[in-house]
Amino acid sequence: MFKKTIMAVTVLAGLSGTAAMAQDAPPPDGGMHGEWGHHGPHGGMHGDMGFLAGLNLTPAQHKQLHAIFAAAHKDHKGDWQQFHGLHQQIEELLLTPGPVDRAKLTALTQQIDAAHQAEAAERLDIAVKIHDILTPAQLAQAKERADKIHALHEQMRALMKPDQGPDGK
Repeated sequence: MFKKTIMAVTVLAGLSGTAAMAQDAPPPDGGMHGEWGHHGPHGGMHGDMGFLAGLNLTPAQHKQLHAIFAAAHKDHKGDWQQFHGLHQQIEELLLTPGPVDRAKLTALTQQIDAAHQAEAAERLDIAVKIHDILTPAQLAQAKERADKIHALHEQMRALMKPDQGPDGK
């Protein structure tokens, strides 16, 4: 459990930096910033909705996207304050002399996990709504692009592996 908590703290610290960078990233299609850059959770949906990049969306689809993001838009400052407060409580527990109150640690970790699950469900709901406004041709185009990206990532992982000797070790 202790390892899980430390990992959660480390991962969340990294994610908060990633979210901040995503807010500053340009929109993937170069022109929809007003329709998706400010209307998704955490100020941008660039990473989660990258499959929209390069698709030729109709004006009606742009309008539907705008409506989806506007409906999903909410102030996430409170969410980040909640995460910050939970992480501060974990830090205090771990830095206080004496035995660690594992029950409190578990409760705090469960609160963090529940908040992450709620955010993931919200992002998935948005993705499904977007999927439903795309045509089969647009979905096929997005799938083809995603397959190419996955293949490139696999090539990069293969290139970055340490050289193996003739015996495979």
